[in-house]
Amino acid sequence: MIISDFINEIGNKIKIKIQKNTDFVINYKTKEKIKFNGVKISIIGPTSDTTNEITLEEAIQLHKCLGEYLKKFK
Repeated sequence: MIISDFINEIGNKIKIKIQKNTDFVINYKTKEKIKFNGVKISIIGPTSDTTNEITLEEAIQLHKCLGEYLKKFK
């Protein structure tokens, strides 16, 4: 698990947790039950708490997209 605690731009304490996740889903086309390894991402602040479970490929693509987007701010 990776945890990052920090103060964001507007002064709020934020915690980000990233951990390995294994889950089962139903393929909507084949109705087959599939086990997959993924990533669980939690972002916790004083007024909000969100958790998303995504596949490894989705995590890779999210990392790629965020990297490209954040280049604009360097």
